[in-house]
Amino acid sequence: MHLLLKLNITLVIISVLSANLFGQDNIEPVAYYSFNNDNIADEKEYSELFLRNKTSLYNDSERGPVLRFNSESKSYAAINKNLLNSDSCTISFYFFWESTDAGSWHQLFEVFDSETKSNFFFTPQNGWGNNMCSVISDKKEYSLYQAVNAPQLVKNEWLHVAITIAKQNVTVFINGEEKSRGYLTFTPSTLQADSLFFGGNPHRSDNFYISARLDDIKIYHKALATNQVAALYNEKEIPPAENNTTNWDAIGSPLDIEIDLSDKKQTIQNFGASDGWNTERIGKYWPEDKKEKLAELLFSTEKDEYGDPVGIGLSAWRFNIGAGTAEQGEASRISIEDRRTECFLNPDGATYNWNKQIGQQYFLRKAAIDYNVNHIIGWQNSPPVIYTKNNLGFRDIGTPTSTILEAEHFDEFARFLGDIVEHFSIEGVHFDYISPLNEPQYNWSPSEAEGTVTQEGTPWTNQEIHDVVKAIGNEFSDRNIETKLFVTEAGSIHYHTSGSGHASSQLNKFWNQSSSYSLLGTPAFANIVSYHSYWKDFGTELVSQRENFYNQSQLLNPVPEAWQTEYSLLGEGYNNGYPEEYKLSEMECALSLARVIMIDLNVANTTGWQWWTTFEKGKHGGEARYCLIEAFTEDDSSDGFYYLNKLFYTFGNFSHFIRPGMKRLGIFRSDNLKAYQEISDVMFSAYTTSSEDKIVMIAVNTTADTRKVNLTLKNSSGKELDEPLVYLTDAYTSLSVQDVNWASNEIIVPAHSVLTLTADLEVVSSIENKIPESVFWAQYVVSEDIIDASIKNNSHVTCVKLYSVTGKLIQVKELGYGQQKVTFSTSHLPDGIYLVCGEGNYFNETKKVVVVRQ
Repeated sequence: MHLLLKLNITLVIISVLSANLFGQDNIEPVAYYSFNNDNIADEKEYSELFLRNKTSLYNDSERGPVLRFNSESKSYAAINKNLLNSDSCTISFYFFWESTDAGSWHQLFEVFDSETKSNFFFTPQNGWGNNMCSVISDKKEYSLYQAVNAPQLVKNEWLHVAITIAKQNVTVFINGEEKSRGYLTFTPSTLQADSLFFGGNPHRSDNFYISARLDDIKIYHKALATNQVAALYNEKEIPPAENNTTNWDAIGSPLDIEIDLSDKKQTIQNFGASDGWNTERIGKYWPEDKKEKLAELLFSTEKDEYGDPVGIGLSAWRFNIGAGTAEQGEASRISIEDRRTECFLNPDGATYNWNKQIGQQYFLRKAAIDYNVNHIIGWQNSPPVIYTKNNLGFRDIGTPTSTILEAEHFDEFARFLGDIVEHFSIEGVHFDYISPLNEPQYNWSPSEAEGTVTQEGTPWTNQEIHDVVKAIGNEFSDRNIETKLFVTEAGSIHYHTSGSGHASSQLNKFWNQSSSYSLLGTPAFANIVSYHSYWKDFGTELVSQRENFYNQSQLLNPVPEAWQTEYSLLGEGYNNGYPEEYKLSEMECALSLARVIMIDLNVANTTGWQWWTTFEKGKHGGEARYCLIEAFTEDDSSDGFYYLNKLFYTFGNFSHFIRPGMKRLGIFRSDNLKAYQEISDVMFSAYTTSSEDKIVMIAVNTTADTRKVNLTLKNSSGKELDEPLVYLTDAYTSLSVQDVNWASNEIIVPAHSVLTLTADLEVVSSIENKIPESVFWAQYVVSEDIIDASIKNNSHVTCVKLYSVTGKLIQVKELGYGQQKVTFSTSHLPDGIYLVCGEGNYFNETKKVVVVRQ
């Protein structure tokens, strides 16, 4: 009988403990095939290797016994386990490519799903004629074929190859040097595979076999860092990973930041996102549990047991009211099927089918009813096609640059929107706003006669905008509809303040009482100017355009609110400051997003900020640019796969914490940087509740330096920060509460990060940072004779150490990316007391475990 005693207390380890306390064992592979002494056994005794079709051991003049393949014999080898089946792993080997092969495609190793025929493989030379080797993911269920390419491997020369996988991040190393990195949506962990093939795969084409030699195959269940791969190549002991955790060591003089609680700026209305395009398939076809989880991730304002946000707490949801191009199919001349939308209005123009857009309705109802999202917005790219001039959802080439909505149907269009608002209101979904038109400045036409377009859209002249808003406003007024209208969703901010085109200078046109186009006083018209942050999102224009917009809006009476209603990393502004052809990492893309949000808030004084679009099919050219959630629907629509990128978490640093009704506060910084200088430094924005009982500050550090900030409050009526919490998004952690132990009013902002500070405002005598409880546990598992250590996440704990009660270090285990559990075998240890220590950045916690055997 085993007796388990778990004492869930934190111990202080004093200096008399052994100097080995801070030591570290070597990082070991989970499987290792050295082929020494003509032995094909796994030296870790974890797996088995089987040689097939004349695969043999060969005495190489340089490396001794090695594994040899012959393409003519279709030889291959197989390991009886898929050793690359985790989100964090490394495969390393020496490779000699014999020059006898013909053809271009060769398969060096492969993970293969025999049921779906999906695979993940490495080829030393792809067949595309670009002189590259490739790590390739071919996910058949989703018709998704992706590659990370590096320089082609040479023949007749021994090379060391290492490939690391950290979630979707794949890096290729040749002879200890990084040669390429990129993203693959589906890594080996997503395949249902039970083996790992080398040299070829008998279950696939006969064309991929290779004549080559392999030696020293090592597989690790963690993604080794760059310095660790270099050590592996140089046959040195693998050191601790460098630059793979958040650096909290600040350099330089502290920056003084003063937040003035009496300097109130704009009142925040919402942070939101759009359901455009891909939401329909997800909501219509995905399993209920996944849809529920997605809704929670988007709309929840709760915290989990560790204090981390459950979701990003969107406070606005944009519902695309469809035009009917989906019913037209290919005749719609919209080339991308997912961008065609259904329409509630039937072709008779009199009746409705409320089962249309059922997938979008799922998330609409989740937002409005289940999560009580503050603002529900209905928006359109095109009016219903039965009302358009060409019965299409876009302007045909050669026609006037004006709306495709027939003039005689303005009133029917208004009635259509009124009917939608009233129907959903009866069902418990209240549309707070309707946005009846989108980016009126653009032509929205194909490049040739009878050509196709990629989405719905229509231009509008300023006169047409005036007329249609008047028509809708009168309709809503006659029917006592409380929903408000906002315009104009300008394609870029400068269309509000300048230009002479058909839809330019809109701020002065629609919000100036003396303008013939003025909409002030129109029924249902909201005094909200909306624009999109595209195109003017880099360099000095990022600031100057918003300064000009804000200054001009302040001259109007009444002064309108400003909403930024659509943005993603479109164009080239997002990569401003990076080298040409450079591929931005997820975090670098996220910092570009954060920079634009901060300037829109701090300079344009926006009260609402909305992202385009929520779901998209992965990255664009390997960069996270167009969506918060990368979502893929299987070809048979039976299921789907999603991935939360750094844009999602970074947006959550704003949306989860800056809540509707909060007011932005004035900030003074001791370095006196102007807004255009801040965009390449550290940016700050602060908010408080109407009762001034809470404060939120966002810091965006775009630099490579960790910075210390001394934070003070001005005009605070004696209030100070109480129970501050810090939430971080950077390359190593995602919207996670941090275990910090800083001095009063001191903040560290890590390099390349987005940090959110929240605190109560109380009259207090002292301040202590609140550290989340239950981050780290340890217990003895009776049935398995192991000590099990569970970790909340590796933003808190980066390694776990096992000690005897006298302080002798027994074993160290480093955590891989995202790893939340480690185990120590105790079968070789005597009964007694053991100390299990979790260590990380500003974290050191020890659990005492007592094991007694009878």
